[in-house]
Amino acid sequence: MQIRTVAAIIVWFVVALLLLNRFFMSEWVLPIALILTIIAVLVYFSPRVRKGKQSDTKKGESASI
Repeated sequence: MQIRTVAAIIVWFVVALLLLNRFFMSEWVLPIALILTIIAVLVYFSPRVRKGKQSDTKKGESASI
């Protein structure tokens, strides 16, 4: 499964939680939704971060040879 697909599923789950919070008015839903949103953003951008780190290490290796 694609990493960005997982992030999109998490975001839809957060939207569903926030919509359900209108009916339940639970004090735990908002913090859980915020944490899941942060996780979704980290998951979404994780391939770019890994790709950038790999290209930086490759540049350093080629310069030292």
